[in-house]
Amino acid sequence: MQIGVKEQHIEDLTKNTQMNVEEGSITFWIDVNKVKYNDNQATILLNWGNKDGSLFIVKDSDNKLKFFHVYYGFGRTDAEIDVRDLSSGEKHMVAVTWSVPKKEINLYIDGGKRKVKSLIKY
Repeated sequence: MQIGVKEQHIEDLTKNTQMNVEEGSITFWIDVNKVKYNDNQATILLNWGNKDGSLFIVKDSDNKLKFFHVYYGFGRTDAEIDVRDLSSGEKHMVAVTWSVPKKEINLYIDGGKRKVKSLIKY
């Protein structure tokens, strides 16, 4: 799935999209000057859910990009990367992968120049 940033938000192309809470990936670009990475403000980039769980991506007020994976009845796993020194004057690619069978979440910025892995415990 590809989603793009528009007016400080990600254009929501997920409204009619079926996503698999157990395993999947999301990639999108954040355009130039659409997100301020060091402003101590929260900017919601993705908020999706269904009867099985939810996915949430935010540039939070602590200037970290965070991905939340919630699997109802099982638990929640988060991944976060400090982005306070990212330039708003450049485009940035964000990618997230999650796999409950493999027990991992991966969050990447700019093709893996910044990345973090979180282990799923459910």
